[in-house]
Amino acid sequence: MLIANFLAVSGVCLLVAAFVAYGIALAFSYAFLPAEWTQALWRWAADLYAQSSWFKAAALAFFTLLFLPILRFWPARDPVGDAAREREITRLNDDLIAARRQEQLRAKLRV
Repeated sequence: MLIANFLAVSGVCLLVAAFVAYGIALAFSYAFLPAEWTQALWRWAADLYAQSSWFKAAALAFFTLLFLPILRFWPARDPVGDAAREREITRLNDDLIAARRQEQLRAKLRV
């Protein structure tokens, strides 16, 4: 079991490291290398993406994991509006509870 977990974690770490290395290489090529080299790097990645289903799956998984924390906070919520809705829900619940108690008291008085 430990070996299987080690292999799975190693694979994920290798995937993340490969994409981080590619991102660093791409940023480096934009900053310091001629435009032809940057285009060649993009072309290499595009060809690999077109040919390999493993690379497609890895790219989608990596970017999904990368943007998942961002999507948790987007779209931003309005705290004032949320608080107003919460107060309205609480008021409606209190009104329903009061109406139910009144109905129970009326039922007791009838008996």
